[in-house]
Amino acid sequence: MLSEKLDFDCAEAEQEAVCRFEARYRLRNGTSEAEVIDAAFLGVRTHEVRVRFDEEPLPVTEGQADSMGPTSPVERFGFTLTLPPGREGELVVRGLMQLERRFLPSGYVWPAIQARHVLLSPGPPRAAHWDIDYLLGPIRTWAGNPTLQVTVRVPSSWEVGSSPDASARTLPVATGWQLRQEGEQVVAERSLTAESAPEWLNVTLTKPRPWWTQGGVQLGMGARLGDDARFMARLGYQLAAPESFLHSLSVETDFREQVVLTPLTQYATPQVAIIPSFGLGLGIPVQVLPEARPGLRLLADLHFGPLGAVLSWDHHPALREGTDSFSRLILLFQVGL
Repeated sequence: MLSEKLDFDCAEAEQEAVCRFEARYRLRNGTSEAEVIDAAFLGVRTHEVRVRFDEEPLPVTEGQADSMGPTSPVERFGFTLTLPPGREGELVVRGLMQLERRFLPSGYVWPAIQARHVLLSPGPPRAAHWDIDYLLGPIRTWAGNPTLQVTVRVPSSWEVGSSPDASARTLPVATGWQLRQEGEQVVAERSLTAESAPEWLNVTLTKPRPWWTQGGVQLGMGARLGDDARFMARLGYQLAAPESFLHSLSVETDFREQVVLTPLTQYATPQVAIIPSFGLGLGIPVQVLPEARPGLRLLADLHFGPLGAVLSWDHHPALREGTDSFSRLILLFQVGL
């Protein structure tokens, strides 16, 4: 064998990843006698395999081979090729590969948006990793030291890399890959030789998680503290973008004379096992009633799951002559839905 080229064209279908692959082998019979080769293409989760030699189709026999690596079963697609003396040609294998999505447990750490809104929030979508585990061991059985050129095409929002230890499912790295943009796809290329090729070639495709996460409703009841103490209630909605930053819009009222509308952004730590989620935020409280007055809000909260306590300090400066600045301290007990 003179050389081998692998081409994977991958996309997402129904939340799974599938790749159409094409393997091209440049062969030459340098002997004075015809070579009859009983060969086989081995793959994992592969189907619809077709084999051609110089555009002439070859019969394919499907079966299973013994497991040769971290995944099983291994599919075997056998065929017979006859090379006359001095003949050089190209063997092409095409097919479809269903990729296996990695399962990476989250442990006992819950992002703040998920811990605080267990009812309505689906939790932050996690990055999806799919693995192509391509068997390279058979390349060493071919004569010479053939080169191997690997090309992977994925949607432009995806990433391509390799896991140093595929069996341990370590995080992928892009070392060894050359990346370029081609229309709506990212093209990753890598070259290997038979001598340096690993037993398995791991290609990891990563679909990054969305930059924002749906949250849920906030319901709070408590009191405004100080000389003018009174009952207060809050209704709001919260989302995360990115995961550690929570953004909310809420309305607060004492059901008598005051209505305050507040957009707010806060940084919140995740909940780790029994350690609550803690947050610090900055917002702009706009008093709608009894008169329109914008201000500044500092907020601190503590949540264990959907239950929490919120302490906020609002300051409304004097914006025009004849008005006074004022500050208010509010303590609410809050539940997230």
